Amino acid sequence: MKKLKENLWTIIFSTLLLILLAIVVGLINYARPQDVKKIVVGALFIDGVDDRGWSESHYNGLKNACDNLGIALEVEENISETLEDAEPAIDRLVGKGCSVIFLTSDEYDEKLYPVIQNYPDIEFYTVSTDSSPENVTTYFGRIYQIRFLTGMLAGRMTKSNIIGYVAGQKSCQVNRGINAFALGARSVNPDVVVKVRFINSWTDAEKEKELATKLIEEDGADLITYHASIHTAVDAAEEHSVYSIGYNNNGTDYSEKYLASVNFNWGKMYKTILDDFFNGDMYPGKYYWHGVVFGTVEMKTYSKVIPEEVIKEIDDRKEKLINVQDVFYGDLYSNDGTKKCSKGQRISDDALFRKMDWFVEGVEVYE
Repeated sequence: MKKLKENLWTIIFSTLLLILLAIVVGLINYARPQDVKKIVVGALFIDGVDDRGWSESHYNGLKNACDNLGIALEVEENISETLEDAEPAIDRLVGKGCSVIFLTSDEYDEKLYPVIQNYPDIEFYTVSTDSSPENVTTYFGRIYQIRFLTGMLAGRMTKSNIIGYVAGQKSCQVNRGINAFALGARSVNPDVVVKVRFINSWTDAEKEKELATKLIEEDGADLITYHASIHTAVDAAEEHSVYSIGYNNNGTDYSEKYLASVNFNWGKMYKTILDDFFNGDMYPGKYYWHGVVFGTVEMKTYSKVIPEEVIKEIDDRKEKLINVQDVFYGDLYSNDGTKKCSKGQRISDDALFRKMDWFVEGVEVYE
């Protein structure tokens, strides 16, 4: 009888444990917005996903994240940043069953709100700083951290102390990168001047090369970098035998004058975002802004002409970035002499992300 009672309690305990386990599993499944296998992810790209630049780096990262999770990906390529083009593209993605849509260009912004608000049950993620609707979240990488490091490289390699910077659209993200690059260059070489020419487009191969050529021939730059979707700025640098630093460009068919590239590792960010989506971790106002700590941004060096001591200097500064000593802190002045930050202070993330409409000392912009 005693043995029977002991077995009875064991049976009761085991039954309760199984019930508890079932409840926990049920709660976990309930918390997930949808079954992973039923999710279809969509994305808009301003260029083709084989452009060897911005769109391709986004596509590869998102495709890898979706493949690892075993979910489908639908894409719309060569979609201009207008409501006229973007609206039917978004409609097509929704028609294909997409419940998550990524808008991978900065100008997919508030002008798309009318179509986004037509689909309140769809989650949109955009690299634009504009993300007011409740179903829109901003995501981006702290690429300015790598711009700072490549600025250090440029400051050490230039002989003329004039560095040319070809920029796409005027925006906070572009200004932030230019400023970080200039701060990095002048941190090792205070005589450096960064001269900037704007394309006023993300994708214009001919104009990009033309402006890079002007920066070399007319402005005296002996090193070229850029923030645009194509890489013809590097072609101009190669033709004039000056140094260059790329952007999302892993090309290896350049000379040793091609020093390094500023790269995103979008795969890590897309995996984080999709994991959060599946776990129901979404709320208005949230934005993702990951940097070197997460491995979302990286500097790739290619040239053997970079001195070892310069590489070590850059690696040491990268360690400080990993340990949260960021770029925009201490005494900082704009190029019109206005004080923007003081010793012991840092510029807030919100100000960096959404309000950087000025340039630091040492930056000259051609209008």
